[in-house]
Amino acid sequence: MNSKKIIIIAGGSGGHVFPGLTIAKYLIKKGWDVHWIGTKNKIESEIVPKYNIKIHFIKIQGLRNTSLKNLIFSPINILNSYFQVRKIIKNWIPDVILGMGGYVSGPGGLAAWSCKIPFILHEQNKIAGITNKLLSRFSTKNMQAFSGTLLNAEVVGNPIRENIINIPPPVERFKNRKGPLRILIIGGSQGASIFNQVLPKISFFLKEKVIIWHQSGNNDLEITRKKYQKYSSYKHIITSFIENISEAYAWADIIISRSGALTVSEITVVGLGAIFIPYPHKDKQQYLNAEDLKKNGAAKIIEQSIFSTKLIIKTLNSLNRDKLYIMAKKAYSLGIRNATSKISKIIHDVSSKI
Repeated sequence: MNSKKIIIIAGGSGGHVFPGLTIAKYLIKKGWDVHWIGTKNKIESEIVPKYNIKIHFIKIQGLRNTSLKNLIFSPINILNSYFQVRKIIKNWIPDVILGMGGYVSGPGGLAAWSCKIPFILHEQNKIAGITNKLLSRFSTKNMQAFSGTLLNAEVVGNPIRENIINIPPPVERFKNRKGPLRILIIGGSQGASIFNQVLPKISFFLKEKVIIWHQSGNNDLEITRKKYQKYSSYKHIITSFIENISEAYAWADIIISRSGALTVSEITVVGLGAIFIPYPHKDKQQYLNAEDLKKNGAAKIIEQSIFSTKLIIKTLNSLNRDKLYIMAKKAYSLGIRNATSKISKIIHDVSSKI
């Protein structure tokens, strides 16, 4: 019996790529043959080949904050990438195609529809992007991480890596934990410059009360390290990227981070209190991703317009490990830990109806 075949379309950011990769690895274990469609100059081109997954590159750019020239030529570029995907589909003939959002999914969804291949859509954020809103109108099946995002979509959560799901729950992690509060600072896979500018100063004011693990991104690594050295003699951990994020989550008492969809989902699966500083998108997608945690008492949200060292210090001074344990338990109660198996079952069921 031939193995089932799937094309996963995801690219542009870790928030699209890592959930797609989690699904890919799960399906490969189940005997599926997986191919990937992405772009050559984004994160997927480095990450996906590491897992021996065949990746096809198409030429397409996002339209947000793009140049006038790119806007003028965008219909031609979209049409070209549509034909590129059609060629890939015709050559390989997958049983099903999974779109994980982002502009790279646009031509892929159209090509799947025109080739009469079942097309499944997954939206990671509380507010759907333009591409997914359009594709959801003619996709075979819609899935969403949060309720109320797309019409006629099943709530499945975001696929989370197994090593994160396997982190012990808060009741085990916080047992007999002593010493300074452990603060994990993450500004996304590329870091966040505003975090690197504002947050090292908290080490000066809070001194031995806290120990910090700060992911700075590559560009600001040395500058951020020098700031910590200037403000504190304490040995905080400053790295450009945290390879083993599960270790960092398990270590932390609280996280200060953006509220991208995947980060929010991981925090609920782990059970970790948070201070979110959402990226100020016009559609407030990151704020809305974090809103349920705030309402549940699992997180605090500080908008970037009022984000400051003083406000972060005030917020941290109002917390202690007992309060953070309660926040962690509340976050844990919101976690969807079986998203990967749910999504994989939907993929299998849709492909079996062909």
